[in-house]
Amino acid sequence: MNASEKYYTFLNQQLKALNRSSCDQERNRNKDNSNSNLSFAFTSIIDLIVLVIKLSFAKNKKSFEIIYTAKSFCKELNGELQDRISSNISIKNRIYINQGKHDIINSIDRHKVYNIGITVKLVALVLKSKNKSFSYLNAYSIVNNFILYFYKGKKVYSLCYYDLNGLSLVFSKYRKNSKLIEIQHGSIINYYPYIVPSQTKIADVFYVKNHQTIDYLKQHLNKNFQDIQYELFSYPKSNAVYKQGKHILYASTVEFNGIHPVFLVYLQQIKEYEQVEILIRLHPREKNKITVFENQVKVLKAKITFDESKNWLESNTIKNLIVVSPWSSVIEDAADNQYKTIIIDEMGKNRFTHLIDNKNVIYANNLHSLLEAINHDL
Repeated sequence: MNASEKYYTFLNQQLKALNRSSCDQERNRNKDNSNSNLSFAFTSIIDLIVLVIKLSFAKNKKSFEIIYTAKSFCKELNGELQDRISSNISIKNRIYINQGKHDIINSIDRHKVYNIGITVKLVALVLKSKNKSFSYLNAYSIVNNFILYFYKGKKVYSLCYYDLNGLSLVFSKYRKNSKLIEIQHGSIINYYPYIVPSQTKIADVFYVKNHQTIDYLKQHLNKNFQDIQYELFSYPKSNAVYKQGKHILYASTVEFNGIHPVFLVYLQQIKEYEQVEILIRLHPREKNKITVFENQVKVLKAKITFDESKNWLESNTIKNLIVVSPWSSVIEDAADNQYKTIIIDEMGKNRFTHLIDNKNVIYANNLHSLLEAINHDL
């Protein structure tokens, strides 16, 4: 096994110990036979060729900054994809590379996107390793090393170091030619890929949400490396005002295939319908399951709508909003911005135990405690 294969194996051993599935396996489970056709393959190969030509011959090639992304890291609005992770960071001359193996993306925020994932699939087929994940990991390494060989810029952004594409960048033989930068896309504290100190320098720079996360990385994942830089990216400014009644944002998580049982029971018992408004925000990987949620709530009389905004903090206008979730990273965003936050699952309690103060952030895993938390004034 090479270094990246060993690290990937280590991560998956940690996952199995925690009874979780890797994000890469989770996303691919139902997609292996979808959208994989000659048209997509042709587009991906052409994109790779055009990208290399651009990196080699463009006049401003040294100012390019590469962002590896995927459809799940974007938000669709009016038929156009928008970057929901790196949009609030000043990145000049962006080059978006779609690492996804199942989708072709034409543009993000009206920037041309170069799709490499289908080419990676083709390379993986040629490699024919007994371990399918290793085939993809080594295929990503081959394709990304080819790209980075021609790249003369100084910054490469990765949104997830622990997936196959991210690991190929961490262990790239051209890594030292530029800064590898990770942008936080979910909660880091107590999340499995960041718990154990790494023997390999994962990134040169981490963009994170708060100082607690910086301290956590220094004490855990990055404990063996003192020269890593940390940058904070800012939350959007809020113009929220107080609004009469109860207003609840429910943030879903992928493991329940619908609304968490505790919150569903709460919805079913609401009697003062005109005084309670519910917003449901789906996890990015649950967008295709919206009918599951709609079927669960269609018989309810409560006022329920779905929040499809790019950024819930930016779009929210209600100062007294209550956030409820099993263990979505929305919990951390809400707590950072002083919204009452209620965690309704033990997994969330374990993951966000550092936030629970029984005032602003409350753990309530049954209907009685949830009602008490919702009705408790701060």
